Amino acid sequence: MTSYTDINHFLPYRVPEVWILKGNRLLIYRLLLESYVITESSYFPNVREIVQQCLQMSNEQTTSEVIRWLKNFLHGQH
Repeated sequence: MTSYTDINHFLPYRVPEVWILKGNRLLIYRLLLESYVITESSYFPNVREIVQQCLQMSNEQTTSEVIRWLKNFLHGQH
């Protein structure tokens, strides 16, 4: 994930999926032929919602608390 915003700079490297955090929004781009399209993650279902939840929690809780919640959430997914 990056806050770097020019998606075309990733084209020469053929990165299959790029996540860009823009403001409080996660943009997920997937390489399709010779360009990137905004889509959902093909690797992590619901990642957009999970990141949004973490961002909201970070306004009210410490970083350690948010990380602990995320670890517990991910362990509960199995």
